[in-house]
Amino acid sequence: MVSVYESEEYSLGELNILKFNGPDREWLKYVAANRIGTVIDEKYDVVIGPVANDQAIRTVNNYLKGYFSEEIAIQLLLPQKLKDQYAFKTEKALRILCFKEAINV
Repeated sequence: MVSVYESEEYSLGELNILKFNGPDREWLKYVAANRIGTVIDEKYDVVIGPVANDQAIRTVNNYLKGYFSEEIAIQLLLPQKLKDQYAFKTEKALRILCFKEAINV
């Protein structure tokens, strides 16, 4: 089952948002830190950026193991068609969401 939520665009303006436009150096550092349980910054209500799918996470894991440099990892990630995800990290962020429907898949 998939739950569908909506939010008003103007409501996002009230939140502290970290947005990554692609799998760049800062995105890689953020994802890598989260993979090893290190929180980079707790000040964000919402984090928006490419989702690390199975293929991308293999690259990130190999980067963490030292098999790939930052530059090589980013070169391998850039051609992937990674979709964006929104992570609502605080109560304030969750309050702007409105449940729309549940869909059986």
